[in-house]
Amino acid sequence: MHRFVLEAIPTPEESREVARKAIVILKDFVADENILHDIDLVLTEGCSNVARHAYEKHEDCNRLELTITIHPEKHIIFEIADWGKGLCAKSIDFSMPSPEAVGGRGMFIMSELMDSFELIQEDGKNVIKLTRKLKEDQWLKK
Repeated sequence: MHRFVLEAIPTPEESREVARKAIVILKDFVADENILHDIDLVLTEGCSNVARHAYEKHEDCNRLELTITIHPEKHIIFEIADWGKGLCAKSIDFSMPSPEAVGGRGMFIMSELMDSFELIQEDGKNVIKLTRKLKEDQWLKK
């Protein structure tokens, strides 16, 4: 098992940078470029949601944390965390919004491209936990 923790102040630029750094790490483990593209899209969306929605302006705690746990030959777990207002799991719509909708595609994209999607709220910490399974031929051989 390998574990990596990336932290940033959740601005749009920093959120994108966290996703980029995650992909750099994953390139040492994942051989399939399509999987890396999917993960990049999911992490960019999840991290930018923290930047856009988690914190009120001028809030004291303003932090984004991405934990990557790699279980070689099995799966990768991503935990996108914030200490802001959090999401209400019951109010999240995971369906694809209409073409006219201005937003609302992020949760749909994340839930479709990952094998599992879980919202965890514990001791003031809000976590989107995502798991992606990989087939044997999608891993880099070491």
